[in-house]
Amino acid sequence: MKMKRGGAWVALFFGTVLLLSGCTSTDDSPRYVYGEATVTSLEIVITDSFPVQVVAIVCGELPDACTIIDSVSQELENRMFAVSLTTRRPVDEVCVLAVTPFEASIPLAVLGLEAGVYSVSVGGVSEIFRLAEDNVVKVRDPKEMI
Repeated sequence: MKMKRGGAWVALFFGTVLLLSGCTSTDDSPRYVYGEATVTSLEIVITDSFPVQVVAIVCGELPDACTIIDSVSQELENRMFAVSLTTRRPVDEVCVLAVTPFEASIPLAVLGLEAGVYSVSVGGVSEIFRLAEDNVVKVRDPKEMI
């Protein structure tokens, strides 16, 4: 059977497209493994300014060079800050299995809190800090300034 020239090009084109379509992935989004960071120490730093700012300095270890801190969250309940450090590592990436240290400075949401003792817990490590006075900014009435 003889094929016309135009038909040969069409067949070659569709054959190439069909062949190449098998080489592409339908899921181009990267895949990750998520976990919790290993915390080795926690230090609380309180500024001398007003309103007071409180920062948790967290040191720890990641299992390899491909793992990063993906997100940080904090919740305050009964004067205790529960801080969580979520890690992320690409599934298909080859990494050297070498412990990688990290340090993260996490500002705590202390604006508006009453004076008193508070605790911070990150990855099983805890510390306490004290607010000497209410950390509330009072807005003055402009009429009082005259």
